[in-house]
Amino acid sequence: MEIIFVYLLLAAGVGVLANSRGRSGFGFFLLSAFLSPLLGLIVVLITKNKVEDEKKEQLRKEERERHIESIRAIASRSDPAASSSGQRGVTHSIADELAKLAELRDKGVLNDSEFQSQKAALLLLKQ
Repeated sequence: MEIIFVYLLLAAGVGVLANSRGRSGFGFFLLSAFLSPLLGLIVVLITKNKVEDEKKEQLRKEERERHIESIRAIASRSDPAASSSGQRGVTHSIADELAKLAELRDKGVLNDSEFQSQKAALLLLKQ
């Protein structure tokens, strides 16, 4: 009787661990209870940690938004050196900004459609 109690307690522990990793606690409890708590533990540890993945994804989205906001700020500001030196300064400044945008696209911060829209905004500033 005590062995069954320990067995179910271990299965419940696997369920709690699975629940903390963003998985179905009850489902892993049942898996562990029917098959083995050791097998259930192995499966929980092998599967991805959904909670950690969601945190990483949220941080990546926030960083991407910060980059996009900085790009918009760069695109919307006027360059005083460019206005005093004429068209050549504007071309140089826009070329630098396009290079920065391309670098962000290559790093994966911007996708192609965002890159194209920012590029179009910069080119409109040139006119």
